[in-house]
Amino acid sequence: MFTARQLGFRLPAPRRHGGRRPGAGRKPKGARAGVSHHGRPEVTASTPVHVTLRVLPHVWNLRSGRSLRVVEAVLSAIRDRSGFRVVHFSLQGNHLHLLVEADGAGALSAGMQGLTIRLAKGLNGLMARRGRVFADRYHAHVLRTPAEVRNALAYVLLNHRSHRARAGGRAGQGSVDRYSSGACFDGWRDVAGRADAPRVTARPRTWLLATGWRRRGLLSVDDVPAVAARGDPPGSPGCGSR
Repeated sequence: MFTARQLGFRLPAPRRHGGRRPGAGRKPKGARAGVSHHGRPEVTASTPVHVTLRVLPHVWNLRSGRSLRVVEAVLSAIRDRSGFRVVHFSLQGNHLHLLVEADGAGALSAGMQGLTIRLAKGLNGLMARRGRVFADRYHAHVLRTPAEVRNALAYVLLNHRSHRARAGGRAGQGSVDRYSSGACFDGWRDVAGRADAPRVTARPRTWLLATGWRRRGLLSVDDVPAVAARGDPPGSPGCGSR
């Protein structure tokens, strides 16, 4: 008499809660948290954005001629990009400050992605290595008023002076920071912008960044921006130096 044999099927292991697995557990807070992964603030074509990018510890000092040449080459290459513009920048030891304009949140995200990829390739090429360059997502602060834009301009273009003061040193008499776009800035009240200075950044198109901020007064190279400018809140990547 013939008896049919029951076929067996391999079933996936049942899902279980808990246990060790990638991405599990409570997310870090405080100093370990890095840049928030919650939704970005609203960006419009009329609102400039203060962006901070922090590099990993192995990346060479950004305040050097060789690093400056890499950054300027990248900024020059994307200067005429549609929908996203870097208007001003400054380099600190382990981070960059940027003032950018974008047509919206999508344009800002796409523009920053392209910028960070180019910067990573350039800096890795300089260091003859591969791998990650930036420590986390960029920090973005949308600027909506003339006062906020003026504060951000001072913070970006005079950031080296605030770092010096933060370290307990004397700021002394100021000058245009060579590791910034300050030479092309026409808003100094005590220094004339150099007409022959090579411009690697785009010209501002928003009213706030081109004209509106001037209602709050021109900048001086002797100014020392506040340690916690509104454009760079305490705890953001820009508040550290190396």
